[in-house]
Amino acid sequence: MQKKEKIPNDDRQAKICESTETSKVDFAYKVLVEEIVEELSTDSHKVKVLDPIKEGSLDVGPLNKQRIFLSYQHCREALSLEQGKTYLLMGSDKDIHRDDKKDTFEYVIGERTWVEYWPTAEECQTDKYRDTCLGLEEMVNQYSLFSCIG
Repeated sequence: MQKKEKIPNDDRQAKICESTETSKVDFAYKVLVEEIVEELSTDSHKVKVLDPIKEGSLDVGPLNKQRIFLSYQHCREALSLEQGKTYLLMGSDKDIHRDDKKDTFEYVIGERTWVEYWPTAEECQTDKYRDTCLGLEEMVNQYSLFSCIG
């Protein structure tokens, strides 16, 4: 489900560094949804990785590459990804599958995947999105400076 309520910055920071027995965040990407293919049981979201904020150990060097994110059709409404918009996606390497035939990676969007709309530069100037944009920026800066230490 896409996170739409006001998200405290600490929640984002905690999520990008999450590492428990049941849930570990290995990757965090800013992505642009280029195409959505709706099928009977699963939807395919072709995305371009604009910023691999945190790279997992499985999919190395995804910057500016296309990746497929798969989700269940019954999650379509809750997920509500839109073509041409950008999002923050964070999840586990366990949800990544290598497709050797196509020489690419497919990511499964599950209940533990963090999905958050990433507003445009213009939207970031508005009251509605200012806090979100500052929070996203802070998370990226914190992670790039300090990683997940302490």
